[in-house]
This record gives sequence, C-alpha cells and structure tokens, in this order.
Amino acid sequence: MDLSVIYPVHITFATRYILKRLETCLTNTTQGLPQAEHVIALSGKPRYIKQAKHIIADIQTRLQTNIEVVDYHTPSTPYSPGIARNFAVEHCTKGQLLFWDIDLLGSEQLFKGLPEQVKNISNQTNHFEMYPCLYLCQQYTKSLTNYSYQEIEQAWVDATQLKTNSIEHFAMATSTILCNKQHFLDIGAFDEDFIGHMGEDLELLNRLSIAYGKYPFEKDHAEDWPSKIPAELKGFRKHFALYGLDHLSDKRFTCHLNHSTRIGSLYKKSNTQNRGLLINKVQQQTSRMQQSKVAPDWPEYLQKPPSIKKGYFEVAFRKLRKLFKNPSLFLSDAF
Repeated sequence: MDLSVIYPVHITFATRYILKRLETCLTNTTQGLPQAEHVIALSGKPRYIKQAKHIIADIQTRLQTNIEVVDYHTPSTPYSPGIARNFAVEHCTKGQLLFWDIDLLGSEQLFKGLPEQVKNISNQTNHFEMYPCLYLCQQYTKSLTNYSYQEIEQAWVDATQLKTNSIEHFAMATSTILCNKQHFLDIGAFDEDFIGHMGEDLELLNRLSIAYGKYPFEKDHAEDWPSKIPAELKGFRKHFALYGLDHLSDKRFTCHLNHSTRIGSLYKKSNTQNRGLLINKVQQQTSRMQQSKVAPDWPEYLQKPPSIKKGYFEVAFRKLRKLFKNPSLFLSDAF
C-alpha cells in the first residue's frame, strides 16, 4: 500500500497518559492498515521515550507490523505537532501521507475506504481527504472496554442520535488529512511559524483547499467562527467542514479519546497568538479568490448541540482547578 501514516508523539510528565494510549491507537491503525508504513516522530523525556519504545516493540512483535520510530531530538518549546509531522515526512518512503494523532481511533469504514482513496489521490495529486472526529466525553471514553470496531461504530450511533454524555462535539475540520506527499511538499508542508497549540492543521487545509478547488470560497472565508454546532460554523471552519460531511454520513470518522488538559500550559497559551496568525495567513491566501455562497445540507444531528450532563463533583473539581491554576480565566468565566 502506497501510504505512510504519520504520528507526532511527545511524552512529558504532563502527557504521560500517552503511554497507555500508544497500544490502543497503534493496534487500531496497524490492524486497520496492515500494509501501510507507520512512522512515529518520538520526543519527550528520556524515561518516557524508553517506555514508549518498549511498548511499540511489543506491538510490532505481536502484530508483525511495520512501525518506524524516528527520534525527534529537537522539538520546539512549546511543542509544535506540525513541525514534528514535517520531520516525520522526511523519513517516509511512500507516495501518500495520512496524518494521525495518538488519541484517535479509526472506524472500520474509514480503513476500508482508504485503499481506493489513496489510489485516487495518487492519480489526482492535488486532491485530498479530511476525516471528521467525534470528541468523546470523559464518561463515554471510560465506558469503552476493548476499543473494537463495534464500540467505535456504537459511538457514531450514540453521537448522531445525540445521546446524553456521548460526545463533547463533532470536530468537522481536523488534522486527520490524507494527501499526496509531493503535493504536500510543493505547497510548503506544515507552516512552521505555528509554535505550540492550534492553527497549523487549519492553515494547511486552507492551502490544500485552494489547490483542490472542490468548493467555492465565501465572502467571510477569512473569519474564524467556531461552534460546537457544526451547522452554525462560519468562515474557513465552515468551508473545511464540507470535506468531512460525506465521510461522517458514511461512517468514515475517528474517535478522540478524552484526556485532561493542563490549564495555563505553554502549549495551550500559544492558542491566542496562533489564532491571529492563522487568520492573517488565510486572509492573504484567499483575498483574491472568487467568492460565492455555499448552502450545505446539514443532517439534523449537526444542527443541535451535544447533550452533556456533568456531575456536581466533576463541575466543582474543574472550577477549583481553574481557580488555582488560572485565576484570571476563572474570574472572566464567572462574570
């Protein structure tokens, strides 16, 4: 299979939960794509890197799969997944690329559809695919027992039926991107101006969308208008969501396993700066594009917010954590 699957993996004390996710994720992807090349750009604290390599070696022995671990010795501070992905691409030997995160599980239909999509992109190198994601809530993530295709599909059923405490939201624009390697390099790969969290994947999607030209660009394209209700998305987020609609309807999606996020970390603090950078770059890239209106046919489950009911103790814990770690954010949320 002419495909390299790329994983940026950075493990520190704060993200040591990744060690438990490695086996879950890699078992899912290597069984789903046994003929693909799997490339991990691995960085972080030496003790965690050593543990990760043992876990990966055990998976290779058990599943007889092709996983290449590339030591990424010079990650940025804060960590930048886009730069790590660029590093991994340098070590890929296949013609098409699939970018994947270690918190994701792919559906059976996603993996079944990939061989044909890989073939199509090898023939039309400016085309790309982007797969939507179900962000599972904490309770639902804990309820999973074996991470099987059946459980993953059940998550889709529960999410599309808006079952309470199934997902936090549908992510319709994601970094799970399938594209041609040479085309990816020709348009500039991931922009390394993005340091830390947020923006590098959306900016790449913008350049890929311009080169593909599948959907027209609307007048408000350069606006960043996020929403947990996909039908209310505007600007470039709405545009990118169009690429995921058919995949979601046909059950080609990923599930994001819930994990805690450190409030006030450098990785998260880069969010605001990167958002401004993203908007400026999107404006520059699309200011002269032909504009027209797009009216997607949103299914009903993308027109309503997910239903989440958190317990009193969970709510209290989150508020106390925010108060101690980021008092200004706590006060801004309170008033």
